[in-house]
Amino acid sequence: MAVDVSLPRPEGLARAAAVPARLLLAGLVAVSFGLRFAAALVHTTPLYFPDEYIYGTIARSLAESGRPLIRGHSAHFPAMLEPLLAAPFWLTHDPAVAYRLTQAENALAMSLAAIPVYLLVRRLGGGSWMALAAGALTVASPDLFFASFVLADAIAYPLVLGAVYLGVCALSEPTRRLQVGFAVLAGLATFARVQYVFLPIVFLAAALVVDGWSVRTVWRRYRLSLGLYAAPVLLVAVLGPKRLLGYYSGVADLGVKPGAIGHWLGTDALLLAYSAGFALVPGALVGLAYALWRPRTRDEKAFAALAVGALLAIFVEASLYAASGTLRFQERYLMVLPPLVLPAFALWLRHNRPGARLAAVLGLGLLALAARVPLSGYTISDSKQDSPFLLAVFRLEKGIGIGTGSLAVALLASALALLGAAVCFRAFLARWAIGATILAAAFVSLGAVAFDAHVVRSVRTSLLPTDARWVDHAGLGDVTLLQTPATLHAAADELLFWNQSLRHLYFLDNASPIDAFGAPRAKAARDGRLVSRGRTLKGPLLISNYAVRVQLAHAVRIGRAVNYELWRPLGTPRFAIFAGGLYRDSWLAQAGQITVYPAGDGRVRGVFTLPLSLPPAPRAETTTLQLRAPGAKQSVTVHPGESVVVRFRVAHRGPWTLRFRTNRPGYLGDGRPISVMAQMPTFAGRYCGTLTPTA
Repeated sequence: MAVDVSLPRPEGLARAAAVPARLLLAGLVAVSFGLRFAAALVHTTPLYFPDEYIYGTIARSLAESGRPLIRGHSAHFPAMLEPLLAAPFWLTHDPAVAYRLTQAENALAMSLAAIPVYLLVRRLGGGSWMALAAGALTVASPDLFFASFVLADAIAYPLVLGAVYLGVCALSEPTRRLQVGFAVLAGLATFARVQYVFLPIVFLAAALVVDGWSVRTVWRRYRLSLGLYAAPVLLVAVLGPKRLLGYYSGVADLGVKPGAIGHWLGTDALLLAYSAGFALVPGALVGLAYALWRPRTRDEKAFAALAVGALLAIFVEASLYAASGTLRFQERYLMVLPPLVLPAFALWLRHNRPGARLAAVLGLGLLALAARVPLSGYTISDSKQDSPFLLAVFRLEKGIGIGTGSLAVALLASALALLGAAVCFRAFLARWAIGATILAAAFVSLGAVAFDAHVVRSVRTSLLPTDARWVDHAGLGDVTLLQTPATLHAAADELLFWNQSLRHLYFLDNASPIDAFGAPRAKAARDGRLVSRGRTLKGPLLISNYAVRVQLAHAVRIGRAVNYELWRPLGTPRFAIFAGGLYRDSWLAQAGQITVYPAGDGRVRGVFTLPLSLPPAPRAETTTLQLRAPGAKQSVTVHPGESVVVRFRVAHRGPWTLRFRTNRPGYLGDGRPISVMAQMPTFAGRYCGTLTPTA
């Protein structure tokens, strides 16, 4: 006997039922948009690099030139929907305005995901309040955290859920209109995020399941779909997956490690159960199994087949990626699965909770896992990077302590699991289980936003000045960014995102590339000129000084911000003194070198001076620094609280280099191996710096 999924309503819900459901749905979308955009306003700068820089740069390039370029290089980036949608925002030529408009677009897109989930539950026979609850859970999901970021996830989220809804409709009634509708949404979802390329395959596999594995019937009913998907398959076969994947071509080289994949399948399943809410998961799983085994309608079997197919495909993708070496819970890959839990749970209720004992056992199993596997093992590592749920747990643990926070989460998960098990025996508790799950999702969302706000403040302080566009506002025109070794990639990404005048990027010596889109190398010639592929770099320079200090000739420094110095040319800029291994906080690295470049006659003549020191004990220990230069060798011992000045008299043809090293380094809190503290060295005499004008 079928059970009315709507269940008895309390008085408050009864009054709300007088309001048209579609009006309530529109209000739900509007409230979600307002809250998510408000959260995005706190998110004042990109954090997720290099992805956010890549998406933002492609969008800006499309607006300016109509071509997808990154620093003049063709992007070869297949996920182009988000940049195309955001490109009009960059016509304002103001990164701050474009950034906020992109966040607003993301907040709206993710909020609109409530609509296809609402329609899906209604299609499956659920009542209005159950459908609204499913929509509410969809927008309460902590994964809407990604609305604040310049990423494709926000755009793909409603498209995938819309494709699932239209897929169910097309499998139930295989009309041309519905098949084309599914193909369009599946194609747009893939165009937004390549991860969802599996959707057509899952659709065809679901068609086989729904039609009793009859290939002839599937061919007769879905010839249009097969024709639509044949062209892309042939294109992949002809061009090869690597050429089509472009930036993501490395996916084709991921190694298959069965043990690691199995580990991450289990880990992802557990953490997904946490983030989806333990109360609904057992009933949802049994509901999907029952809809496959004994469906009452073609809609039910279509939904179950699509949902299970999508779940398996996404789990394989996430586990394969994590097992390849990322070692992170890929909640970004799994974010479209939690919204499908409540529709599956509604099916279970509608069938009068079949397999109640099995669902209860599953709920108690989740309870045992919550007690057995503490989340602190995941939150203390990089595993949390892609998981809003784990970020929220980490924020809670930081606020009240790791042990207390982990216990609180375990108790909450246990309560939800017990509530889910109780529903197996008392149907009226379903309403409480759904309400508790929505509240838990909202609470986790709040925790993720709180963590994000804390991180944004930290990044703004450590990587950006108050004026993020300080390079643009210097009014120098096109500026070349010179990335030196050891400089944080995120620091370069932040500057490149905010400052449109940074048109060129070069990597000095062995500085590592910040992304896969061109990494031209630069080096210093014997006369101090910066050259790349035989070409001398001219014009304004922005030079990173995280582990480097420089003095330039034929240029004057006009600005300085965190990690970077801005130089205006007065001719062809040249290195006069280059100190490699001198951090911006004045610590010398364990080893490094300082080079003085010659004057116009090719010689360096004069006195080199290097002031050294150590802070008082116990912050520092006595350190001996080994110094080597052409024709000179010296050991200098610096005691805590002491200052020492080292001098070398120099007469040398070509660049003169002093190398330093200590065999007993100290270590700072951020892991840097260091020796002693030093001021920027000076040179009195004739060298390239004698050509430097006064600012």
